[in-house]
Amino acid sequence: MPHYSRREWRLYKDELLPEGVRRAMEDHLRHCEACLENYLAVFGSQEETAAAGILSPDFSARVTRRVARMGARQKYRTGPGGNWLARAIQYYTIAAAVTLLLLAGGWFDFMVSEAMHSQVRVARIAQTLEEKISFGWSERLFENATDKLTEIIDKEVAN
Repeated sequence: MPHYSRREWRLYKDELLPEGVRRAMEDHLRHCEACLENYLAVFGSQEETAAAGILSPDFSARVTRRVARMGARQKYRTGPGGNWLARAIQYYTIAAAVTLLLLAGGWFDFMVSEAMHSQVRVARIAQTLEEKISFGWSERLFENATDKLTEIIDKEVAN
């Protein structure tokens, strides 16, 4: 993952970058701790003083509470770090339950019996075709085609 330098973050802060680059940097900032540190380092005491005049004294506390609530909601949605195993077990349990229901309902037996009947039907059709079509028909077809071509050539040569 490429990181942005402090110089690039200064350009970002001063709004000297194109909108597309700014969006990419913002997206990157959400996931990269190193770039977050570089971004915060760009702000000096002058910006802190200006912010203190604009922001209420409890601003930091409110933001911290809100971030904590958002983090809790996010953990609930995606689960804590090791919760992938619990979700995998949950999905496998559901799949096993569906499989058991299909087994109990006789669906697998039905599908297997249909497949067996299909194979038997195909074998019977093949056997019937072999009985009805005598061997050597392709050689006879070839001989007939050769005879016809010879007749056509002989007529053309005679004309």
